[in-house]
Amino acid sequence: MADGLSGFRERIDACDAEIVRFINDRLKICLEVGEYKSARGIAVKDEAREGEVLARVLDGNEGPCPPDVLKQIYRILIDAAVRLEEE
Repeated sequence: MADGLSGFRERIDACDAEIVRFINDRLKICLEVGEYKSARGIAVKDEAREGEVLARVLDGNEGPCPPDVLKQIYRILIDAAVRLEEE
């Protein structure tokens, strides 16, 4: 039975590798944003922008990921970005 799952697991592993790469790419951009904001005295937290990001992501969700799960994932990503920008 496990042999029948290996193909699925390989595909999941490939997706996981891509997800990690995309998360790190996103956070690298956020580091640049943090430098830009710091150099110009702009506040790190921007709740309006955070709301825009969450709304855009949720509007673009075609499933099967439940909206509340996607919102939690993006809340974690946004919080990580804010922490990095504050460093």
